[in-house]
Amino acid sequence: MYAEVMIATNTFFNYTVLAFANKIGWIENQKRYLFLSAFVAGVITVIFSHHVSTIFLSFFVMIGIAFWKKRTQIVKAITLTLLASIFAGGLLTAIAPMYSKSNSAFMMVNFALIAIGGLYFLTKHVLHLNISNAERELLYTSHITLFGETKELTLFIDSGNVCKEPLSNDPVHFVASEVLQDVLPKELFQAISDWEFEKDKGLDKLSKEYATKLRLIPISTIQKEKTWVIGIKYEDWIVNDLPLPKGYIVMTRVKDKFPHGADGILHSSSYFHLKKRSVR
Repeated sequence: MYAEVMIATNTFFNYTVLAFANKIGWIENQKRYLFLSAFVAGVITVIFSHHVSTIFLSFFVMIGIAFWKKRTQIVKAITLTLLASIFAGGLLTAIAPMYSKSNSAFMMVNFALIAIGGLYFLTKHVLHLNISNAERELLYTSHITLFGETKELTLFIDSGNVCKEPLSNDPVHFVASEVLQDVLPKELFQAISDWEFEKDKGLDKLSKEYATKLRLIPISTIQKEKTWVIGIKYEDWIVNDLPLPKGYIVMTRVKDKFPHGADGILHSSSYFHLKKRSVR
């Protein structure tokens, strides 16, 4: 039973380190390879634990299995995996005195959970910094297609925009209404511009011809008040020659509130999507 616990603990620890490198390095290898390599390395570590060379053997076997399909990025994978291991090792060294009187199995399980949590929060922090840097540096040129019409828009990724359509969980982007006026059907544009939410009414004032492309979306204002807006499902949206995943657009009334004179702001998840596609 002890061996099984040690293998499971090593496997989850290894997987977390590999997942960190995979995410931060935008390597995006398939998770089944990461798990398989983590398990094999865990078994090797436990079976040959009395040999110093086991550390090096298990590490390179783990890297080889995890990233064999991404050989052009193997150096980056090795570097990031080592950094993640050093971070986790330093974290565990700092808390080790707290477990001096605990049995080995309990200590190893706790160490694995703490290392996993630490790497998870480090990943989120690094990715957030990447988005913040992108906000300061990048404006994106895009072409959006709505109701058969295409329009060029200049966009800005906003890390503060985490709004999603509640039923589909699709991202919501915000675009100035004035730049969409010549793209949307006149009747629809006017109806959305004039529409105000009422408790007993949804989209009944809008033409049924467009109803399947519209959704009511809850948002919070700067004053932390809850309100509802109309989201428009777009047909196609190409940003920097890369397609955005499906989602919704909400028209805003004031364009000059967008940074750098942009026509709209993209959902924060767009950064991850565009970055992953650009490094493939």
